[in-house]
Amino acid sequence: MQLIEQVASDEVIEQAFLWLCLKRKEHSHNNDVWNLRRHWQTVKPDLQKQLLDGTYQFSPQQEIRFDTETIELWASLDALVLKAVTLVLTRHLKPHISNQCVHVKGNGGGKEAVRQITRHLKENSFVFRSDVKGYYASIDHHTLMEQLHSHIDDSRVIILIWDYLNRTVQFGGLYRDIKRGISLGCPLSPLIGALYLKLMDDRMEKTGLFYVRFMDDWIVLSPNRWKLKKAIQIVNQTLNELKVEKHPDKTFIG
Repeated sequence: MQLIEQVASDEVIEQAFLWLCLKRKEHSHNNDVWNLRRHWQTVKPDLQKQLLDGTYQFSPQQEIRFDTETIELWASLDALVLKAVTLVLTRHLKPHISNQCVHVKGNGGGKEAVRQITRHLKENSFVFRSDVKGYYASIDHHTLMEQLHSHIDDSRVIILIWDYLNRTVQFGGLYRDIKRGISLGCPLSPLIGALYLKLMDDRMEKTGLFYVRFMDDWIVLSPNRWKLKKAIQIVNQTLNELKVEKHPDKTFIG
């Protein structure tokens, strides 16, 4: 079964629908989720056909501004589709993602990372910790698509991901096209965030040093300064190839 057939299957689509209902159960009565829920049995077969035909298109995101933050909200049906894609791609891509990328489900999470770090600190007194400056916003679409093409051979899924990346955001009647970065608050984005730094994961594994990553936040432990310096060079070179950069205020070397 091809990936898009899995995405459009009754099992995955219904799982994504239940997720959406729970996720937006507290949303305003004006939110489109209520209309989708009311007409779901009619919408569902048409949605599945569009996915299989490769004709599904995302609507512009709605920008919502609050006093302290701004969010970009996907239409409910778009959010459902992105969740369905996430469910399928998580299974498909999991074998290709490093076990040291601990935010991915099944890799232990933050608590496991802390346990590993604590255990290895006794033998490694030199530390390099950093993260990517504006990670989600700085992901290069073309670099990401090159990575995805090496793991996904279903063109319909590739097109869906490309459209998710090259989204349009609307606010106050004005529209802007997004040409760099991935969407905050989207179920697919953590998986994309895990995959994008795979090159760094692979190279760090070859060093033999302790290395763990949570999304774009990583730590390297080394028994001596020379090996740590080499690891820093590898990270810097890799980030440059991926067209992202370390956060200058969140980098610690010591």
